Amino acid sequence: MITRKSVWLAMEDKATAQRLLELARKHSKLALEHIGKCTRPERREAIRAEIECLRVGRELLLATFELEVVK
Repeated sequence: MITRKSVWLAMEDKATAQRLLELARKHSKLALEHIGKCTRPERREAIRAEIECLRVGRELLLATFELEVVK
């Protein structure tokens, strides 16, 4: 489980913070596309899959800092 402390530790690392921001931006853009009136159902399904991949990536990235919290 990801804690606030692991997020703070991750954000202290410049490269990790940058990657987390990139993931958040991509997620936001996909979410906006998903709710668009012209977005076809097939594309919405693909967007949901892309967002899930972004979530997994974020969780993996933060998990490395969770290990530091446990130490």
